[in-house]
Amino acid sequence: MADAAQEQKGLQWLLLGAFGIGILFDWMFYGKGLGISYLLFVIGLYGLFIWQARQRIHLPFSRKQVFDWIWTLPIFLLALTFFLFSNSHFHLFNLVLIPFLFVIQTILITKRHQAKWYEAGFFMEIVETLILYTPKYTRLPFRLIRERIKDRLDQEKYGVMKKVFIGIGISLPLLVILLSLLSNADSVFGHFLGQIPRRVIDVDSLEAIFRMMLIGLITILVFAYMYSLFGKREEAVEPPVPEDDKKIVWDGVILVTILAIINIVYTAFTYIQISYLFSGAKRVLPDELTYAEYARNGFNELVTVTVINFLILLCSMYFASRAKPMLYRIIQVLLSMLTICTGFMLVSAYFRLSLYEDAYGYTHTRLLAHVFMIFLFVLFIIALLKIWRDGFSLIKYYAILTLVSYVILNYINMDVIIAKNNVQRYHATGNIDIEYLSELSYDAIPVVMELVQDKKIEEKFMEMLQERKEILYEDNSWQSFNLSEYRAKAYLP
Repeated sequence: MADAAQEQKGLQWLLLGAFGIGILFDWMFYGKGLGISYLLFVIGLYGLFIWQARQRIHLPFSRKQVFDWIWTLPIFLLALTFFLFSNSHFHLFNLVLIPFLFVIQTILITKRHQAKWYEAGFFMEIVETLILYTPKYTRLPFRLIRERIKDRLDQEKYGVMKKVFIGIGISLPLLVILLSLLSNADSVFGHFLGQIPRRVIDVDSLEAIFRMMLIGLITILVFAYMYSLFGKREEAVEPPVPEDDKKIVWDGVILVTILAIINIVYTAFTYIQISYLFSGAKRVLPDELTYAEYARNGFNELVTVTVINFLILLCSMYFASRAKPMLYRIIQVLLSMLTICTGFMLVSAYFRLSLYEDAYGYTHTRLLAHVFMIFLFVLFIIALLKIWRDGFSLIKYYAILTLVSYVILNYINMDVIIAKNNVQRYHATGNIDIEYLSELSYDAIPVVMELVQDKKIEEKFMEMLQERKEILYEDNSWQSFNLSEYRAKAYLP
């Protein structure tokens, strides 16, 4: 009995904490732009989680859980971008990614998983927590409130109140039908009836009701999710695995033949790249093709071939037969050659894109293409390790690399890099796309204004920013404070 009372009290405290998060959500976000508010909300959410975890599972901070807690770093770094930068594309993606990473971390810390975090089964456990258990526990706050009222009232008063609410619930649909019929029957009655909501409830009252409903919704969702982490669950029954399931295996001889043919072509291609592109050798080129045109062509094709090679590499490592050690060793050598040749292709594509940017300017798409090629290059290096170490978990390190790369991508400040390179290109060639620069985020405004010396360019740039200047001064709440926008205001008085 004492345990039940203690559990009831614990749930009431959790509901109170979730209500605090609901109020914090309203205070930070309602009617305001995203800024430092997102980081403060994440801190509040962690505060509730750590408080509940220490109460319910005696949360330890041990060496074994270092990896579980290290997820906090990318979450806080991504939340901080709403304060530091103003790139709307990253903000939109981070808005979804941060809660997803928080779910992963909290499931790991509370041990609500059976599969390892980089296995497909872990994703299904996340889906189970969010889709099955969290909605299931949304009813619990209403039960707690009902029990609280029941305890404070005697049985007779509680029974009367319950019946009154049942009567109100039944009469409301009937009342709507009757009022509709009476309004149509008498237009004067209908007119006075229509005036009642305007006299009783003003716009501010409606807004207050909506905000209370929003706070209630956030409270229920946060409570339900937290309880799904700490509450008792029914044991899931694992489905039986058929014994006759056999892994698909590719024949070693066929695979060696395919890889050998591909590698011969790639080796010849790599030789030509080194001869003409990297060394600048003035050998005989095809008719009507200059060295500059040769260097600029084929970027898209090279990236496509690289992606195809990546798929070949992954499939070969997974499906290749290991029955004959000597044959598999040949496959390993050929896969290594494929990886090295692909590395040269990536370097070639990177160099070609750099030349293209020198000629036509710098954009988001071209900079992201550079980043993607560097990312692919690192993926191939990790794959090279996997080729020779069969027990090496590829998905695990690919997932870590992807998350780290994305956080770095947020912090390199793409718009500043694009602005600097385009301004430098302007000083060298006299060519600049002011319209494109004016469409960049507020991060780029100080860079352009500081580096462009030409008054005509500056005036045209300021003219194009007039509409954004008005938007910049619309929201002055401290919750929306953004360092990038604050710096931009100094140049857009």
